[in-house]
Amino acid sequence: MSTFLGKILISLLFFNLGIYETLNAKETSLSDLELIRIIERQKRLLEYGKNWSEDELKRQAQEIVTSYESFLLENPNDINALLLFGKFLRKTGLQDSAISLFLKADQINPNIAVVKQELGNFLVEAGKPVEAFPFFLMTTRLAPQEAVYHYNLGNFVFLFQDKLRGVAGSEKLGSLMHQSFKEATKLNPENFDYHLRFAQSFFDIEDSSHEEALLAWEVLINEFGERTMKEQDYIKINKSRILLHLKRFKEATTLLHSVKSEVMKEEKEKLLEKVRSHESSKNSYHFDRRYQKYKTLELKAHVFPIDANLMRIKQITAKLLQERMLDDLQRDVVQARVQSDGKISLELTSKNLSLESPN
Repeated sequence: MSTFLGKILISLLFFNLGIYETLNAKETSLSDLELIRIIERQKRLLEYGKNWSEDELKRQAQEIVTSYESFLLENPNDINALLLFGKFLRKTGLQDSAISLFLKADQINPNIAVVKQELGNFLVEAGKPVEAFPFFLMTTRLAPQEAVYHYNLGNFVFLFQDKLRGVAGSEKLGSLMHQSFKEATKLNPENFDYHLRFAQSFFDIEDSSHEEALLAWEVLINEFGERTMKEQDYIKINKSRILLHLKRFKEATTLLHSVKSEVMKEEKEKLLEKVRSHESSKNSYHFDRRYQKYKTLELKAHVFPIDANLMRIKQITAKLLQERMLDDLQRDVVQARVQSDGKISLELTSKNLSLESPN
């Protein structure tokens, strides 16, 4: 394999596994080629393992685990290998073993976004969203051009906003969520899901531009080709909500009458009733208390004072290390099975051999 071809192959493999930012611009080495071979075996296991016998599944899984461990014995500080092995263990249900690998990678280099993402995911799954918060923040600092990290941060804040009320600057959590979705759409303007979450987030912040909200929903209608009828009607319903608040009742009524989905029928009728109430009373229409303030919210990078939260990362990581320590890397596969959903699961037992942690 030529050096140039090898660099392209390993870059594509790592990029697909979400750790492209950890690669450096070195020549493809023998260790790189060995990682490629391990990745190829791993991909075969995850893709075709459901068709194998239990003995074959266990044999192949043992080969992958042993290969990663052998590689790390020779290259204990290879971050790519630590991340790849950790991601493989996570995919096969071994979260506890995976987190030890991510912690080791974080000790070696604390400035890798995907490591912070994995540590944040672990803390969320452990029921510790407040502790996870600075890790998700840090991903957007370490990889500001990666749309997915902004999108994940927005979703995290949306899901755990109530539990984050005690963190520094929590009064601006809504703005942070909204800004995160907005940044994701800027970085990846062709992603429908990013635009959808951005448009939805206008309903979750105190002060917002209703014209900007209207434009966000119109982008979903006009710039993403044909959608299903349910999707189109959902967008129409939300666009109508904005039009009603702007007192553009005729436009809202026309749009609502074009909604045909049965699942949207109840919401459609509620909004049409508001139109009828307005027409009968001629009173000002009040859509939602969150929309009573009408001004453009300028969302800028400094809108959220995150430094106080980021300073907690070392403290939280140190506590994780104290609670868990670094797990032994030498393992035996004692069981490998295919779950009902088709995913591969492993159970490991330790050989009681360990690697020294980096200083």
